[in-house]
Formats: sequence, structure tokens, C-alpha cells
Amino acid sequence: MLLNFANIDLTKKGNLYIELYEKIKNAVIEGVVKQGERLPSVREASSQLGVSRTTVENAYTRLCIEGFIESRPQRGYFIIGIPQVIQKPTPVKEQKTKIIYDFSSRSVDSENSDTELWKKLVRSVLWDSGELNSYGDPQGELGLRNALADYSYKARGVAASPDNIVIGAGVGPLLNILCGLLGRNLTVGFERNFKEAEQIFKGYGIETFKLETDKNGASEESVKQSNPDILFLLPSSLSKISPTSLSIRRNFLSSWAKENNRLIIEDDYNGELRYTARSIPAFQQKAPENTIYIGSFSKLLLPSVRIAYMVLPDYLAQKLHEGSYIYNQTCGKIEQLALQKYIVSGALEKHLKRLRRVYYNKSQLLIKEIKENFEDVKSVTLFESSLTVEIGFAHEIKADLDNILEKNGIRIAGHKDNNTIKLCFSSIPLEKISDGIKWIKNFL
Repeated sequence: MLLNFANIDLTKKGNLYIELYEKIKNAVIEGVVKQGERLPSVREASSQLGVSRTTVENAYTRLCIEGFIESRPQRGYFIIGIPQVIQKPTPVKEQKTKIIYDFSSRSVDSENSDTELWKKLVRSVLWDSGELNSYGDPQGELGLRNALADYSYKARGVAASPDNIVIGAGVGPLLNILCGLLGRNLTVGFERNFKEAEQIFKGYGIETFKLETDKNGASEESVKQSNPDILFLLPSSLSKISPTSLSIRRNFLSSWAKENNRLIIEDDYNGELRYTARSIPAFQQKAPENTIYIGSFSKLLLPSVRIAYMVLPDYLAQKLHEGSYIYNQTCGKIEQLALQKYIVSGALEKHLKRLRRVYYNKSQLLIKEIKENFEDVKSVTLFESSLTVEIGFAHEIKADLDNILEKNGIRIAGHKDNNTIKLCFSSIPLEKISDGIKWIKNFL
């Protein structure tokens, strides 16, 4: 054991052994050191701390007398825990209700995830010790960036060179890198609320605000009037997409960005997962030099696999390369290499096709059950890529409905106002949807 936590202030007057005794005692009480751990020998502790052996012996002796440690012949000193007389009270943990019907967006259905194949790929990476014995590329592993350049073009129509791709452990870390490239005194207009992103921008001195929207996202009038330096697009917030009207809106946005030298950030969350409407390519292809594209894999793979990627315009990529030494890679090299294998082998494409069928069936059953079981429903709106259904009621919903449901084994994605709730179908198995809706009905 290292005693760095018990660093002694040698400039203090008084008995140094008392200070050492106090620090080890407090470490035991606070759980910093655990029962059964072996303390360094008197000689080792004396060398580590730069104090005399007598100081260490006196501190150890007092700890033994008070019951915090014990001396074992031929073995040394060991932590035996907190003496009974000063045992801290154990906090009573509130019993959490088991969630039976999970309509939240916190996880994915285990039956429809590629867990076994993913574990196999991770194991194969671990066997390749040559890859693991080197530091990762700050921008992301080149092999994965090559695979993502090919995949993003085929799946989303994104024009990307591997040199322009940055990999990170989720959208947040990528936005932190981006803010470092953009600088301060800028404004960002959002299509809808995105608290994490807004907080990151504000932390860099960048002003954020919400734009007026319609069925095609940020309205033309709102964009013209506010004229933000950066427009943050969130296509997953769109429900029923009309390819024609969306194309008209995108033509306007690309012209606006080019004419005004503005940037557009496209967070293409689960853009591949449309399964009822025709798949719409990413906006990035409309104005690649004015667009920062962000893609992720949380619902395609596993939420615990925190991998996202960002495609930068050439001038920002060049700026990144010039200062890349200041950025550390936030995503593990093992996960990156496993994802590379997953994409190159064709497994991701195969899994995506299966997920489209699965989520189509889930969404249709969920909508059917909502219409058959819920009364006073004004609207039922499917958001395909975010895998949620938004239900608008004519009557007011209880303000604490989510808490009431959770106490009864049901979790929902939440409700944004007094008469709207959201149900996500990513994690709930198909066979539980019907019963889950009937249970929710009892509390509306």
C-alpha cells in the first residue's frame, strides 16, 4: 500500500506520529483503505513519508491499541476496520421498485442487440497485443476513420475523408473539441432543446437560443431574423418527413450558410434508423464546407459503447491538425478497433437491416395499443430515429405521472407539458408492449 494520502507536513511543530495516526484512522473510517489491506512495513512507511521509524512505530502502536489495525507476526500490520464503538451508522437504502415495463430511452432490448458478436470482436482485439501496446491516435484510430468514411457515405451520403473525421466517447466530448476550434463570442441557434450541448457551448462563452420550428425543423423566417453564427440541426426531432418539403428547406439552409459564411452542426442521431418513411440522406452533402456532421452508435450497438464521430470541414480539420497535440482521445482504443471490425465485416449493415424490421414492428404495435386503450387522445406522433411515440391528450396529465408510474414498475421517457407524454420502445420487448400500455392506462 502507498501512503501518499498520509503525506506528513514536516514543517509543523508537535508530534508527527499523531498526524500520521489521524490520517490513517480517518482513511479507515472514510473507507479509503479497506479491511484486510496490508500497511507498509515500518521501514517502508518511514522511507515513503520521510519521517523516522519511531514516528511510524508510535502511530502504528496507537492504531493497534484503538483497534484500527493489528500486527500479525512475520507478516506485518493489517487494517481490521472501524472499532465497534465508533462504527458509522449504515444509511438505509430506499428499496427501488423493479421496472417491469420500460418505455424509457435508457437502454436497448437485449434480445435485439449484437452483444455476443460484440464480445467476440472485443476478445479478438485483446488477443492482438501489438495493437494494445501503443497509444491511440488523438483523432481516433485510422482504421476506424477509414471504415467510418466508407460507412457514412453509403449509409448517410456524407462526404468525408478519414483526415476530417474525429472520434470521441459520445457527442459531449466531440463538442468540447469543436468549441476549442470555434472560439468565443458566437451564437448558436437550436432546433429544439439539447441541454448537454447548450451547457457545453455556454461554458466556452458561446450564446445559445432556441429557434422557431415547424414540421421541417428550424423555420426560414426564424433563421433569417436571428441569423446565428451556428445553426444546430436535430433531424431526430422531426416526425413525418416529406422528402419534397424537407429538400426545399435544406436548399434554403445551405444557401443561407454559404451566402452568410455560417456553420451548420448536424447531429444525425440514429439517422440510419428510419423504417416507415423513406430514408433521407444527411444534410451535410448539401454544404460540406459549411457543415459539421455528428454520428453515433448508441442505439445501433449498445448504449454502454460510447463511440461517436464528427466530420469537420477542411478548414476546421486543418486547424485541428495544427493543434492536435492538445487533444486527448476520449474513446478507448479497444472499442474503436472492435467497431472497425464490426463495420468492415458487414455486421453493422446486417444488424441495421434487422433493427429496422424490429423497430417497425414495435412502433406499429405501440401505436395500435395506444389508440385502442387510451381515451381522449388528440395526437399520436412517431419519431422514428429517436424511437419514441409522443401522445397528446385532451385532458391534463398528472404533473408527477412519471414518479407514480415508476413506483408501480413502469418507466416512461417523460412528459414535456401538462397533456403530453413520451414512450420510447427501444428497450421494451415486443411481447411486453400490450400489457405495458394497459398498465399505464390505469394511472392516466
